[in-house]
Amino acid sequence: MRKTALLLGSVIISSWFSAAWSQNNCKVLKPGIDSTYAGDCKQGLANGQGTATGIDRYTGEFKKGLPDGTGTYIWNNGDKYEGEWKKGLREGTGKYTTRYNGRDSTISEKKV
Repeated sequence: MRKTALLLGSVIISSWFSAAWSQNNCKVLKPGIDSTYAGDCKQGLANGQGTATGIDRYTGEFKKGLPDGTGTYIWNNGDKYEGEWKKGLREGTGKYTTRYNGRDSTISEKKV
């Protein structure tokens, strides 16, 4: 019984270290959100769903280390963009929200 518990504990600990190590080696290539990353990874780059933080924060889809697909980017000043991304840039349909004279101001974007 003790050997089984010890073996199970070893497996759990090695799995935890493996997951922590792989997350630390998964890079985000967009400055401003390249400090920490939690999410899917492929060949050492953020790929799939994830959250990246730095000065700013992005939650959404990644491809080859960059925001690509649908996601929400929040700048450190509180401005927010919710919408489509392509190769780390806003692309397609989205909504940009900022504070102006103490009130939220929203701009809808539709790029073709």
